[in-house]
Amino acid sequence: MKRLAAVAAAAALAGCSASLGTMGVLLPEASSVGLKVLRPGVRGRSCRASIAGLPLDAGEPGLREAVAQVLALDPEGNALTNAEVRWERLVTGLYNRRCVEVRGDLARAVPSVTLPMPAH
Repeated sequence: MKRLAAVAAAAALAGCSASLGTMGVLLPEASSVGLKVLRPGVRGRSCRASIAGLPLDAGEPGLREAVAQVLALDPEGNALTNAEVRWERLVTGLYNRRCVEVRGDLARAVPSVTLPMPAH
């Protein structure tokens, strides 16, 4: 009985790691770049499911795919600010689903030019 409990505890503590994808630029503050918010509070999801171990879709869920869904909401959008990324798993043994979700504000980068000025 103790051995079974130890195996169950080890299985519960076992973890895994996977890449969610790469992003072009990440900044701690959205105010450090010129941005125009187009749509606040949007979300994108990338999911993959399997039934009895047989995948329904190829590959792994990807962060880039979730962000692409958000960017597709507005043709002017090219940035996501105040982003929150979540990883979700549903594992039942028969039906399994893995998702990555990104939520944030869809924005457009506004180019700016800084000109040097004389001291006087």
